This record gives sequence, structure tokens and C-alpha cells, in this order.
Amino acid sequence: MTVAAGGGCRLRKQILLAACLAAVALIAGVFYSARTALGHSFSSIEADEARQSIERVHQALQSDLRQLYVATEDYSTWDELYDFVSGRPSPPLAYFFSRRSLDNIHVDLVWAVDNAGRVVVQLTTDGTGPGAVQAPSLAAQAALSAYEPMLRQMAVPASAATRLLRMPDGVLAISVRPILRDSSPGPSAGTLMFGRYLHTELIERLQQTSQSPVSATLLDEHGKPALSVPAAVGDWLATLTTDELVQAGDPATLRTHVVLRDVGGRPIVVLSTTVARSALQVAKQTITWVVAALLAAFALVVVLLMSLLNRAWRNRAAAQRQWLDHQRKMSRLARRDSLTGLPNREHLQRLLPRLLARAARDGTRLALLYLDLDHFKNINDSLGHGSGDRLLRAVAHRLRSSTAAHDLVVRMGGDEFVVVATLLPNSMVVNSIAERIRAALAVPIDIDGMALSVVPSIGISVYPQDGADAEQLLKHADIALYTAKDRGRGNHQFYMPEMNARLREKLGLERALRQALDNNELTVEYQPCFDLQTLRTVSLEALVRWRTADGTYIPPSRFIPIAEQSGLIVEIGEYVLRHVCLQLSEWQRERLPLVPVSVNISVRQFEKTPLASVVSALAQEVGIDASLVHFEITESAAMQNSQQQLGALQALRNLGSRILIDDF
Repeated sequence: MTVAAGGGCRLRKQILLAACLAAVALIAGVFYSARTALGHSFSSIEADEARQSIERVHQALQSDLRQLYVATEDYSTWDELYDFVSGRPSPPLAYFFSRRSLDNIHVDLVWAVDNAGRVVVQLTTDGTGPGAVQAPSLAAQAALSAYEPMLRQMAVPASAATRLLRMPDGVLAISVRPILRDSSPGPSAGTLMFGRYLHTELIERLQQTSQSPVSATLLDEHGKPALSVPAAVGDWLATLTTDELVQAGDPATLRTHVVLRDVGGRPIVVLSTTVARSALQVAKQTITWVVAALLAAFALVVVLLMSLLNRAWRNRAAAQRQWLDHQRKMSRLARRDSLTGLPNREHLQRLLPRLLARAARDGTRLALLYLDLDHFKNINDSLGHGSGDRLLRAVAHRLRSSTAAHDLVVRMGGDEFVVVATLLPNSMVVNSIAERIRAALAVPIDIDGMALSVVPSIGISVYPQDGADAEQLLKHADIALYTAKDRGRGNHQFYMPEMNARLREKLGLERALRQALDNNELTVEYQPCFDLQTLRTVSLEALVRWRTADGTYIPPSRFIPIAEQSGLIVEIGEYVLRHVCLQLSEWQRERLPLVPVSVNISVRQFEKTPLASVVSALAQEVGIDASLVHFEITESAAMQNSQQQLGALQALRNLGSRILIDDF
């Protein structure tokens, strides 16, 4: 057993020694082979490095021009541009193509034709002053006209490839796309082309991206360079058996050239770059000495680098897709209400002119129904804004469900919505649409276990009789909504021209009432209350009266409701209260018999004014007993039973004032 074990150990040692010798021989052989191969093929390595350098330049050019395609694709799906090219109402040309927007996307030339071949857009920033755009030169326009059939064919089918054109101003990289609608499918309205010249600015971007020196040499129509070039380059251009040339004549540098061709396949420009050979020579000497040590790790490093590079490419591509998706999402969100998901005011302002143009073309009617939810503030105040938001989402869903698929429902903000009813045969059907909306919202909505009923006020304007443009229709629908609220809420009103006069009269009266407060035009009269048994005066009621500076008498039935709606009732109430206290003080100084004076107060005064504190301060200021001032409130105000109001009434009672119920 011992002999056998010793023999096995020796055998393993021999095998290990043989393996080591074989490994040493293999390493030596690999080292020798590698050194020999490097010696014989380093020139090809240099050529490969030069080709990789020009390939990086070419990839940098393709990456730069790929952005041109993305910009063309984005602009070609604008609904407004579609309408502009089709000859429909649309924003002016500067809305689409300002100098600032063209500079941001590095576009030097814009050209568009409609389906009839008519040029509708031709602009250039090349050769213009800062902030300016102008029409291309006549020579450039003639060149584009010559290319027109080819460009229109290039747009269908659309391709992400960027082509080159020979222009009088130089080489123009172009991207061509059909002009389509974004909002709905349909035929193309024409062809859009964006162009970017291979000028100094683009060459500088290529140098920054590829980290290599770059130059461009233009070729004439016969493929000859416009400037003098080395003889080797001239011979290569004369034959062009290959599109790449590595020029190794200089011992210090390698110069690499690649030919780019125009849309017709003819040479149009030569891109060139240089690679320093000194670094490669140093690398050759270094690799000769360290190749044995790095041989085992080389494969692992290459695999790791390729894996990291592949991951970086994937991450970059994913980031680019994410950025494009984010841009599209932001564009959609800018036109959507974040709470309800409905289109917002901005989307309505952009879309409504197109809907009006379609209605005019088709001879149909269009109606705007402007909705406001009555007393919605009470829900926010009592249940909280979270419940109010859930109610708004439910209302949005009801509105969308109760209108036709081709109608538009918009949230204008707060509790205001607009329904744009389209394709109407006549204006009579609008009444049924309003009734249907009110019926849909009248069904109780469950919010946090509470059944809430929503009552809307609706103002309606109809195209074309109530306005010829979007601004007029929205304004008139808003006026009709104001009238609906003024007539008791919970109803719908069609716009009538006389509503303008009533609204102006009401607003004028409100302004005059504000001036009346400033000019001290309001007066207080006192109506006595008698005891029928003794015929003695037991109290007085303070009544506010308004006579304007020109002597016109305005009855309370006209200005008190306006004061309530505008909030001026609070100032009028304070005005009357101070006059009553001053009058009581004057009667007291004249030693006249004093009786209580009742003052009318509104709900708004309870909400805005600490009445008890105001009365106590006034009584102390003028030196009267606060119990001489009584207060009258309406039955409806007394029945509101809010904690704030009950507290205010109790504080007045504590001063000795009596609370009287009016309109019982």
C-alpha cells in the first residue's frame, strides 16, 4: 500500500510538472506568435483604428441627424399644421416656426407642400440675422422645386433615414414626413421637410461627440473636390471603388476619409478625421512586453467591457424612449385636467375654433352649455375638500355618460364645466340635452356613505346665432349662466341679447352703490312701532334709503339684492349700525325719551363681522346702552343653525339686545 501510494503521488507530480511545462510552452508559443503577429499586422491594426475613428464620426453624424427626424415627426402630426396646410383656419405661420424654436432643434430650412404640389411653407435661418427667418434664395427655391417629386415619394412610406441634397448654399441633410392629424386618423394633407446644413456648427458638434478632429470637403456634381486635396485622395475620388480611404503616407498621423452620397447616390461630401500614430507605436512596444501577463485576463476584460458597453447602449436607448414618452405624456397632460381627466380650458381654447370651422363647413349647429354646481362651496366647507374632489370626479363621469360620444366635456376649473354639443341639426335639441344633463346629475351620488344630489345652473349659447367665434360663444354662455343663477339657480337659460343690457345695468348699479357708500349718499330713516292699546311708540326700525347725487331715488328692492350678491351688504350693515348708534347718542344728549331701535342684519354679517364686539365697541364709543340696539334676521337665516351663527346670536343676547324674526 505504501509503495502504491508513493507511486501515485509521484505520478500526480509528474502530471502536474508536465502540465506546468505544457502551460509554459503554450504561454511561450502564444507569446512568440503574438509578438510575430503584432510585428506583421500592426499596420492593419492602425488601419482598423483609423476606420473606427471615421466610423465614430459617421455614427455621431447619424445620431445628430436622427434628432432632425424626431423633430420632423413631432411637427408633422400637429393638428394646427394640418389645418394650416389644408387651408383651414389656424394660427399664423410664426406660431409653428419661430426663429427660437427652429434654433432649438437645429433646423436651418423648412419646406412644406400640400397634396396639390403648392408650396405653403419655405423658410430658412441660414444667412439671416439673430432672431430672423426669411424665404430661401431663389436658387434654393428652384432646387427644392426640382427635388419636389422625389421628396413627396420619400415621405410615403415614412423612414427614419436622413438623406442629403445638393443645394446652392451647400450640402443639406433632410428628413421628410407626411403631414397627418394627431387627434384622429385621416389622409395626409401634404409633405413636411426639415433641413440642416453641413456647416461649421454641425462639424463642431461632430467633433465634440466623436472626440476626433473632423473636416468636410464638398464635391461638385462630377464628384471632384471643390478645394485642393492630396494626390492619393484625388486618385481615390476618381475611381471610388470603395467609400472609405485610409491614408497612411504621413509617419505621424493616419488620415481617414469617407464619402457621403446624396439622394441620387452621387458623391456629395467627404468627411475626414485623423489619428495620431505615435500613441499606437508606443502601444506596440508596450504590448510586446506585457502580452504574456495580460493574455489570460484579456478575454475576461473584453467580455466585461462588452457587457458593460452593451448595458450602456441598452440603458441609453431606454432613456431615449423614456424621454420621448415623457415628452408625449407632458404634452397630453398639459391639455388634461389632473383631477377629473377631462380636457381643460387650454384644450378647449385650442379645439373650439376647429369645431366651429367644421360646423360652418357642414352647415350644422354647435352649442356651449356652461355649468356651475350650485352651493358646491357648502360641500367643501362641511365635508372637506377630499369629498369635494370625489364629487367632482363623479360629476365628470355623469357628464361624460350623459352626452354623445362626439361631444366634448371640459372642466374649466373649480366647479365649472363646459359641454360642447356638436353636429346638432337645429338649436331646438339643445333644450333636451340640458334637461338630460340636469336629470343625470339629479340622481344622488354616494360620497363617503352620504347620498349627495347635485343641482347645476346652466347657461347656453348656440352657434352661429349667439356668436361667430369661440370667445363670443364662451362670453355669452357665461352671461346666460349668470342669468340662470340670478333667477333662482337650478335651471338653464339660453343666451338672449337683452341679457347683456340687464347685466350691464346690474354691474352699473353695483358700481354706483360702491360710490354711494364712499360719497355718503345712503341715509337711515326710522319707522315707529306702536302699541295699539296705548298708541305709544315702543320701538323704531332703522331702514336704509338711497338717493343719488342727482336726486334719483333707488328703492331697497333694487339695491339690497345686489348688495347681498356682491358682499356690499356687510359695509352697508356696518354703515347703518354706526348711524343708529350715533342717532341714539344724539337723542340721549337732547334728553328725548329713548326706545329700542331694530337693525336688519344679513347672514354675511354673521360670517364676516364679530357683531357683538362691534356693537359693544360702538356703544362704549358714543356712550349709549347696547341693549337699545335690537336686531332683525329673516326666518331662513335663523333656521341655518350653524355653530358660528348661534354663537353670534348668543353673544348679542348677552349684551341685552333682542333678536327679532322678520319675514316669518
